[in-house]
Amino acid sequence: MDDKEAFEIATRVAFRAGRLARARLGDPEYLKWKGLRDVVSGSVMDVQALIVSSLQAECPGDSILAEEGPDDEPLDANAERLWIVDPICGSLNYVHGIPFFAISIALRVGGQLRVGVVHNPVAEETFAARIGEVATLNGRPITAATVALGPEFWEQALIATDLPHSGMRRDQAMQIFRLFAGEVQAQHIMGSPALGLCYVAAGRLHAYWNLEANPWDVAAACVILEQAGALVSDAEGGSWHLSTGSYVAANPASHTWALRGTKTILGKGAGLS
Repeated sequence: MDDKEAFEIATRVAFRAGRLARARLGDPEYLKWKGLRDVVSGSVMDVQALIVSSLQAECPGDSILAEEGPDDEPLDANAERLWIVDPICGSLNYVHGIPFFAISIALRVGGQLRVGVVHNPVAEETFAARIGEVATLNGRPITAATVALGPEFWEQALIATDLPHSGMRRDQAMQIFRLFAGEVQAQHIMGSPALGLCYVAAGRLHAYWNLEANPWDVAAACVILEQAGALVSDAEGGSWHLSTGSYVAANPASHTWALRGTKTILGKGAGLS
């Protein structure tokens, strides 16, 4: 199977899952808290089951890493072909009936992320890309914003984030949030890392940062970001591929400014662990 076929499969499956997710919005069934400010619901599990069964039917033999486990399910982390799935990126929004969430599906082949699809079924927006091809939104090419570099620009920037659930990283994120709030035009908490990253790819945001994201939150969106010409790193400027959970994504003019803020705060303490 080549990238084009995998891309078409990911898009079809995301659309199927999106129809179910939209129909179940506001009807979460049971709720199970996975920790402070982190929740999974019966409807999310149903969406994941649809995605997993669809991928298994169309891609027998491929491995699948899905957010909601089960935790004891064996997974070949070094699988040649690995689908990385977030059935609902923005689950807290979703269970409260807030129509801002996405289905995220990525394919890693031979250790390289090659296909990414992020589908927002309520807005009917699909961000997508595959290696070597332009990123798209509903089939139309997108690029990260192109602007001049300078302090006046950063003062006018529109940026976003999502905060860690608890602990040291939440404390650090709150410090970074306050720092940026005094510098930029506006800063939003999105509730969906995948959509926050895709909004950078589409030029809607100048930057998005996060200190505690998971692989399924960012895998598809990072493929889209890079094919849209955005820059992505960890919060200290290292490779996002080696990140332990922090990500900074921005258009080329904004990335240095965003990193200056995250590194300023992280450098004051123990940093990321």
